[in-house]
Amino acid sequence: MHRLSLTRASCAALLTVVGLLALPGCSEEDDPKPPGPGTKVDAGTDAGTETDAGTDAGVIVDAGTPWDGGVTGTFSCAGKQGQTYNFTPGQEQQIQDRVNSLTECATIQLAAGTYTFDNAITIRKDGITFAGAGKGTKGEATGGTASTVLVFTNAAANTNGLDVVGKLFTVRDVAIWNAKKDALRIENSTDVLIQRVRTEWAQQNKESNGKYGIYPVKSKYVTIDDCEAYNAADAGIYVGQTEYAIVRNNKALQNVAGIEIENTRFAFVHGNLAQDNTTGLVVFDLPGNPIVGTDIRFQNNKILDNNRPNFASVTASSSTVSQVPAGTGTFILASRRVEFSGNTWSNNNTVDVAVLSGLAIEPDPAQWSAGGGNWGTSDIYIHDNTFQGGSGDSVDNGAPDQEKRPFGAVVFAAYQYAAAAQGILQVEHVLWDGIDPAPRDPTHPNAINLCVGKNAVPPSTKSFMVDFNLQAVSGNLTGSSPNLTTAWGYTKHYAQGTGPYSCTGFNPPVVTGSL
Repeated sequence: MHRLSLTRASCAALLTVVGLLALPGCSEEDDPKPPGPGTKVDAGTDAGTETDAGTDAGVIVDAGTPWDGGVTGTFSCAGKQGQTYNFTPGQEQQIQDRVNSLTECATIQLAAGTYTFDNAITIRKDGITFAGAGKGTKGEATGGTASTVLVFTNAAANTNGLDVVGKLFTVRDVAIWNAKKDALRIENSTDVLIQRVRTEWAQQNKESNGKYGIYPVKSKYVTIDDCEAYNAADAGIYVGQTEYAIVRNNKALQNVAGIEIENTRFAFVHGNLAQDNTTGLVVFDLPGNPIVGTDIRFQNNKILDNNRPNFASVTASSSTVSQVPAGTGTFILASRRVEFSGNTWSNNNTVDVAVLSGLAIEPDPAQWSAGGGNWGTSDIYIHDNTFQGGSGDSVDNGAPDQEKRPFGAVVFAAYQYAAAAQGILQVEHVLWDGIDPAPRDPTHPNAINLCVGKNAVPPSTKSFMVDFNLQAVSGNLTGSSPNLTTAWGYTKHYAQGTGPYSCTGFNPPVVTGSL
């Protein structure tokens, strides 16, 4: 992997990386506080007069009801005599015929071995269980004596692997290999349990791989437990437009995004490993989607070494994910009421946590009209986590791309200047883009109620968080007279527990998930 650490490069050389940024930038005249010389670093001795900490951002609050898994929907198999159909390798056509004629509450039981399909397995019935003998291990393309592998390498183009619509659906103990589109797609379903499932594509870093490994969407009451996802060209595990989701004890490696929670309400993401992806954890709303995501809890996850080069297709994949710089441990974008506790971040080259406005990715407010203008991020609480270090020293792996990943290009240029001029060699653990609520109001420096505190950090840590002021910084890096010194002057740096971000969450608290 190419790696260019932050070093003392010339300003002229740094400016060449910034030529295009979608976000409209501010000029100096847009901010009544012109920057002072050099970097403002608050190392804990001056909390300033910015005293709006501790209040929530005043967004619409619906804390939902507590849910930690189980059956909550209206369909039940109680009193119904569901049949069990057993299959062995070589009976692929019989499996296809059976799933096309299932009655409610049936079980498809597959023996260990390899099953090769030329089309998707499509289930459209309620109360179905689809089970194998085991998910096997990473790289296992053929089933063993205790694993069931569904192979779609030669399936028809543009087809999923397992494709489901139904209530009370369970899938467990199978691997889905080389699906053409999504490996496991479950849509418009209720009471879904996905347990011990592995999704994988054989080749790494291929934008022609399927987009999503495990993909429940437009569903309700979904549990994803003890699963694994590798080499997806968008996200290994993607919960989209769903209410009430538990994502626990899974592994997501070598994907563009490890685990994504999109336009979803009331999700609990617990005990997962997100490692060696382009970005580890993602929570965001997409423009054009009427569902407003809120109330997401991330607890006891490990987000490590997410430095894989971004291989998402700009056209075939989500344009949002394709813009993420390599080395982003977690990004929060257009999200509300999100809490992080007990998690561990380490060795993510760009930044451990980025808190962004949706306008950083899609600057046209009209594109957010379907969600009532849901680009704003607010009420983010990051506390009692562990930041082990080794992060933030090589933004986008030292290979920024101003056209594909403009946010990363701006951060790269700014911190290259900081390294050259001030000896600052790492991006802080938490970066806030400083956009919301737009336009920026300097009299309310933490109007979004971003709270950070009580996190364990390396002893050498001087500043924990940066208010990056993306609009002002980018405005001074573009145009006919880019000025890195002025741009950097708009950034503000804070030690943990200082400044306006030393607040304690939001009310009411997130209630979904309490394992």
